Amino acid sequence: MCNVYRASSSVKVKQMEAELSRQLAALRAETEERGFPAGAGTSSSYSSVAPPRDVSFFRVEREHALRRGLQVAGAFPVQSQADVMQRELESCLSLEYTPDSLPLLLHQFYTDRSFHLAQIKHQLMLRWRRFCRHTSVIEKLYPHYKVTIPASA
Repeated sequence: MCNVYRASSSVKVKQMEAELSRQLAALRAETEERGFPAGAGTSSSYSSVAPPRDVSFFRVEREHALRRGLQVAGAFPVQSQADVMQRELESCLSLEYTPDSLPLLLHQFYTDRSFHLAQIKHQLMLRWRRFCRHTSVIEKLYPHYKVTIPASA
């Protein structure tokens, strides 16, 4: 379908493109009259607004948008409800933990847990060290910053 359809083949579209071309030419002439240099790119220091684009740019943009709109996802393959139920039944009847897989699962669990506990211990030791350092500094400097609070009535 994408190869057969032409984005700008109808008379109405061609008329709209001609009108757009006239409007862009008028806009270009108006901006050049007001000091916007002809052929300036987006790096112009005159304005933050880019100069008007050509009609061919908008034609290509329209073609891209139409091609994206004409793309249709394929249909999912047909699945028998009996096959789905059979697979679910087999998964329910199979053992999740077997005598062969249980030692490996336990080893993985305790390896992960010991790593996690080591991280927690390290963080707590760093926190305790920081706390001890700051409390000793606070204790040494407390008499200098001790302020008498006036009694309020």
